Amino acid sequence: MDCSLWHTIRKIVVVGLLLMQVDGFAQSGVDINQFVQLNTVLSDGDNAPFWLTANRQGLSSLNTSSGYVRYGMDIDGKLGDGNNWRYTAAADVVAGYNQQNAVSLHELYAGISWRWLCVNVGLKERSAEMRSQGILAGDGQFKNLYGRALSELGSGGLLYSGNSAPVPQVCIEVPEYVDIPGTGSWLKLRGHIAYGIFLDHNFQKDFTSSNPSAKYAKNVMYHSKALFMKIGNAEKFPLEVEGGLEMRAQFGGDFYTHAKGKYMSMPRGIKDYFKAFIPLSGDETTPTPEQANISGNQIGNWHLAFTLNTKPVDIRLYGEHLFEDFSQLFFFEYQTNREGKRKITYYPWKDIQIGVSVTNKTGYLKFISTVQYEYTSMYDQSGAGYNDPNDYFSEQMDGADDYYNHSIYPGWHNYGMGIGNPLAFSPLYNSNGTLVFRGNRFKAHNVGVNGTFAHDGQFKYRLLYTYSENWGTYFNPFNEKKYTTSLLADIVFTPSEKWALSFSLAYDKSNYIGENWGAMLSLARFGLF
Repeated sequence: MDCSLWHTIRKIVVVGLLLMQVDGFAQSGVDINQFVQLNTVLSDGDNAPFWLTANRQGLSSLNTSSGYVRYGMDIDGKLGDGNNWRYTAAADVVAGYNQQNAVSLHELYAGISWRWLCVNVGLKERSAEMRSQGILAGDGQFKNLYGRALSELGSGGLLYSGNSAPVPQVCIEVPEYVDIPGTGSWLKLRGHIAYGIFLDHNFQKDFTSSNPSAKYAKNVMYHSKALFMKIGNAEKFPLEVEGGLEMRAQFGGDFYTHAKGKYMSMPRGIKDYFKAFIPLSGDETTPTPEQANISGNQIGNWHLAFTLNTKPVDIRLYGEHLFEDFSQLFFFEYQTNREGKRKITYYPWKDIQIGVSVTNKTGYLKFISTVQYEYTSMYDQSGAGYNDPNDYFSEQMDGADDYYNHSIYPGWHNYGMGIGNPLAFSPLYNSNGTLVFRGNRFKAHNVGVNGTFAHDGQFKYRLLYTYSENWGTYFNPFNEKKYTTSLLADIVFTPSEKWALSFSLAYDKSNYIGENWGAMLSLARFGLF
C-alpha cells in the first residue's frame, strides 16, 4: 500500500460528511459545533521557548515569531431512535504564518460507534494514554483547544505525547473502560488497534536537502495497539489499579538520500501488516539486520497507575517503561550465541517515567486544583553495548537501544516533531539537515500546578517547571553534558461559553536549545452560528 490509503481515507470522510447532510440520515439529536481560533507567538532567542512548542499536536513552530488562524467544525448525532448507534465527523483547517505549511488540514475524520465500540477513519487528535485529564479539562471544543493542555502537568508520555501532528489512520477502539460481565464492576477493559500512513515525505525531503547523505522516507506505514485493564470499584473501595501495554510501529516505506536517490524499500504486503501487529523478524525481502531482529521500527510502553480516591483529595501514582523491539520488553531476555547456546539475561528497568499527582477536592485552597511531580529517565537504554553474534564476537548483546532512532527509518517523529516524549528534543531542532534525535539519553524533573481563581472559575492557570540533563546518544555522545531549564505560565480567561482568551509566558535557559523567552496569545470563539 502507498499514499492511495490516504486518498481512500479522505474519500470515506468526505462521503460521510455529505451523507450527514441528507435529510433523515440522522433521526434526531444532532449536535453541530464550530470554532475559530487565532494564535500568535512572539519570542526572542535561538528558538521559540520549549513549552510554547511541545505537546501541542504539531500546531507549533520553532520560529521566534509565528501564528495561525484555525477553523473547525464537528458533528455528533444518533442513528435511529435509540442511543446505541452514533456517528461523528470533524474538519479542522489551519492557515499559518511561519508554520510548516501555509494551509493544512489538521483534522479530517468520520466515525461510527455502537455502544462502547468505535471506528474512526482519518486525521484525529489523540491524547496520550493514561494521562489524567483532571478537573480543568472541560469538554467539547474547549477541551481540545485549551483544557487538555491545562490538565497536562507532566512532560508527556514516553511512547506518545501529543507532541506531533496526527497521523491519518483507521482506528478500531473501545475508548472508555467497559465493565467485564460477572465482575461486579471490579474489572474493566479498554483498548484499540489502528493502521495508517505517514504523509510527511515532502517535509522530510525538504528538511534534508542541505545534507546529501541524510536519509528520508516515503510511504511509511503506521500501526498502533493498546490494551488496558482497571481493577477497582470507586463506589465501594477507594483504591483503583490501572495498567496495560501500548505498542506502535513503522513498517513498509521507500528510503532515499539526495546523493543516491532511492536506495531501499521495505515490504508492505498483507504479511507485513501481520508482522506489525505481532512483532516478527523480517524475511529475505528485508535487510539482514531486520532478519536477525524485528521487522520495522517497533517501540512499546508498559503503563501502571494507582489512584486513591478520598473525599478531600485524589492521589495518583503512575509509571511508564519504554522498550524497543523486544529489548527490555520484560525483566529478562533469552539470548543465543553463535554456537546456538541460550542463556537468560536479566535487565533492571531503568528507562522509566514515574510521577505523583494530588488533586484538591476540598473547599480550601480553591485556587489550587492539582500539584504534580514527575521524573523521567531514558539514560540507560539497556547499556552501551550492542552485538549480533559473528565470527569476531560470538555473544549477543542487546544494548544501545537508541530510542526514537532507527537504522533504516528516519525516526519516531512526524513532520520533524517527536511522537514520544518531547524532552528528547525533536529532529526539527537539528541544523545539519538530519532527521535524527541527537539527545535521546536524558534525565528530567518536572513540576506542575494548575487551578482556578475568581469566584466563578473564569480564570484557569497552569505553571510548569522542567529541568533536564542530556548526554546525546550512545553512538554520538555530546562533548559536554547539556542542561535545559524551561518555565511556563498559562492563563485562560473564559468570560462566557462562547469565548476563551489565553495568554502564556515561557522561558528557556539551555546550552542545548538556547536561551529563549516568549509569549503566546490565543483567542477562540465557540459556536459561530
